Amino acid sequence: MDAAIDLQLFGLSPEPAVYDGLGGRRVDFAGAAALVLDTKADGPLDPFLDMQAMLLEMTKELRERFQRFQSQKVLAEQDAAGAEDEASRKLAQSDAKAAIEAVSLIVRTLEKIDSLQRTLISERSEVEAARGEPEDEAALVAKFDQLVETRVKERLDAAREGWRREAGIGGDAAARMENGP
Repeated sequence: MDAAIDLQLFGLSPEPAVYDGLGGRRVDFAGAAALVLDTKADGPLDPFLDMQAMLLEMTKELRERFQRFQSQKVLAEQDAAGAEDEASRKLAQSDAKAAIEAVSLIVRTLEKIDSLQRTLISERSEVEAARGEPEDEAALVAKFDQLVETRVKERLDAAREGWRREAGIGGDAAARMENGP
């Protein structure tokens, strides 16, 4: 059977693609659909927030599984206590043991997640402290304003002293200025 395949159905062009940076966005495809990267699913650009969200989701999932395995352990212990024959009792005990091992693994994983979260938070606070917190910025702005004011007063005093030296200190120069030329 000789079937023709229409490549335009797949968004592909039979001509080779031209890779020339942003110039590739030109309409060179003559009606063929261009392949477009889906960027709607892009998350926040902060890796800290991404990691925090992932760790919180993992914690939630592990807590649910923890509760499930605990209830399985209780049911297996009840089955072992109520077993009529030795094989059923051993099967229930092995189920209880497997549930206990799963619970202990989940607990260790939750402890590691907690440790990671604490590490992330401390590193984040160190980075923010290195960058300068808003309170530090306000203090720096106040200090800068104070230094500018001090420097302006120094220059004004120096200019005033210079003017007094040029005009002569005291009465004669001041009297001449008041009386006019």
